Amino acid sequence: MIFISGGVRSGKSGVAEHIVRSIASQHSTIHYIATATVTDEEMRERVIRHQQARRLQPVEWVTWEQPRHVHELIGAFRAEDVILLDCLTNWLANELFHEPGWENESYCRQKAEHILATVKKLSIVSKAVVIVSNELFSGGVLQDTGTYHFMKMLGWLHQQVVRAASSAIVVQHGIPIVKKGEGFMW
Repeated sequence: MIFISGGVRSGKSGVAEHIVRSIASQHSTIHYIATATVTDEEMRERVIRHQQARRLQPVEWVTWEQPRHVHELIGAFRAEDVILLDCLTNWLANELFHEPGWENESYCRQKAEHILATVKKLSIVSKAVVIVSNELFSGGVLQDTGTYHFMKMLGWLHQQVVRAASSAIVVQHGIPIVKKGEGFMW
């Protein structure tokens, strides 16, 4: 399991794609689990740019548009497959705010624990899982209930995933900074 975080447009997805390609063997299928939901024109353009960038690469990506219920995909992967999950931040938001309950901290914790369990299962059923997430904490935590619970659970998830990961990387301005584990050839 490899965890990659960074600010918005820091280059973390490009770094993640590079790492996935370097891990994959000729027998691997590379899977891209996209958790974003298209909510506006800017997001639509970002999704299209990411898709076009992957098409230009010399490997074929199997893309799964899965904003929620990622656990339903677990049976689709083989031991030699490499998975890129982009991104944990969107996935958590989609799970928390899809239905009522996010006002309750125990509900939020239950959702975060389920996501963590799914990530760990993905790492067991595949050769590797690379997880992308956003760094949202530099501006502090807002006090409205939804944002507070979301940020608290995202921080908890980041800590748990990094604890379980073999490598943790922060990307700043397109530069990967290894915080845990080994570096990769960039």
